[in-house]
Amino acid sequence: MRLDSDVVLLGTGLASLVAAKHLEAEGLSVLLLNPDPDFFLEDSELPLDPLGIGLSDGLLPERVRLNSPERALKELRPSFPGAVEFWSGKNSETGFHDSNAPHIRERGRLWIVPNDSSADKTWGELEDLYVRISDFGLNPQIMQGVRAAARFPGFSGRLGEYRGLWVPKFCDVDVIRYRNGILEFVRERLGEHRVLCGASQIEIVPEGIRFLAGTAQNPELGRSRAQGSVAHNAHTAKIGSGLLLFWTPRLSQWVLAQAKRAEVKPFLPKGLRVWEQWSLVSRDPLEPGVIGTFRAGSGELTAWAEIEGIPTESALLPNAPLAVLRAGPLLGADEMLSPRHGSSWASADSFQALSALCRDFFKWDSWTVRSMRARALFEWPDTTPSHWCLSASEPRVEIIPGADGPIIDVVQRARMACERVLTQASLSSSDSQQSPIRGVAE
Repeated sequence: MRLDSDVVLLGTGLASLVAAKHLEAEGLSVLLLNPDPDFFLEDSELPLDPLGIGLSDGLLPERVRLNSPERALKELRPSFPGAVEFWSGKNSETGFHDSNAPHIRERGRLWIVPNDSSADKTWGELEDLYVRISDFGLNPQIMQGVRAAARFPGFSGRLGEYRGLWVPKFCDVDVIRYRNGILEFVRERLGEHRVLCGASQIEIVPEGIRFLAGTAQNPELGRSRAQGSVAHNAHTAKIGSGLLLFWTPRLSQWVLAQAKRAEVKPFLPKGLRVWEQWSLVSRDPLEPGVIGTFRAGSGELTAWAEIEGIPTESALLPNAPLAVLRAGPLLGADEMLSPRHGSSWASADSFQALSALCRDFFKWDSWTVRSMRARALFEWPDTTPSHWCLSASEPRVEIIPGADGPIIDVVQRARMACERVLTQASLSSSDSQQSPIRGVAE
């Protein structure tokens, strides 16, 4: 079976699938390779932007502005093959509403700090953020005392002195529904033979690519990929317009090896930020319309009611799941090839931070952990750099940073990469395509 394609996509997560959907819709033939046994094993897409960690003071107001429900709808709806629904607690939906579709939920964003001298520096930063985002017309509010803390998901209203900054329009996204919907669509449109997982020994050759990939045996038996036997066969495919690699930590070894071989200096991140997403059993009612960030000491925890689709009354009851996102350690760039997965995750610092939230703020005497997912995402020195090319020879190999992180940004970068491919294909057809500059972001 011939695998020659206009574009080859290499990635483990959502970005490569979004690109496949857009390019296929434009009539280009696409081959999608994933070195992992299946998609989303890295779990590299966040349902919301955590803000704060890794951002300079100058960038934070802009990030707040960019995480509006309007931008989420603008970016996510065109890239999804079906309906993407919107929920806002301000008014009820009219007309048909697909309750099983991925949802974008409008939620307010709340920052809470203790009202004492130990938090004066943090509060000064929030006051500065208030001034800056006021210029964007986001209508932030400064809150004091119980009025500030009462909106925080899981807060029971017990006495305490707190200060808060409230931004009424923020959002989160049903990541799992969105990812699975695109994956199912792309596999159906491209066919199983053009969406290959478990690809290995990937090598760029003149005018194409060579690799090993597993092919399920006896597919008529209807067994799952995990259950069926797999034969690893060698494949070679010619590439017409180029290869797009959506860079996540899993692909670092291949990217850095290819850059060294091509004598190209890659743009490197500061390192890998470990993110821990905890799921706790809430002992108090949860407010589904709020994403709260509690700042204590040198760290911060972001919490929200863990919901899929439209919030129901069950989300307001005790024992509903409370998602808590914590930024763990920043692993250096030299550890990209072998992150310390075990020793640096769920450490004593993690439980100390949870204790500050649950015991000191919520006033719970105990709490139950339902689960914890840890992921390592790239953290860049300032903003995520532009794409860069491995070489000027054919096939063109383009590295796309920023394929991990908040889902809205991931989808946007994948779409922009497709637009460049389509522009280059158009220029190539008129014999006016410009050669890329090696090792320099374009």
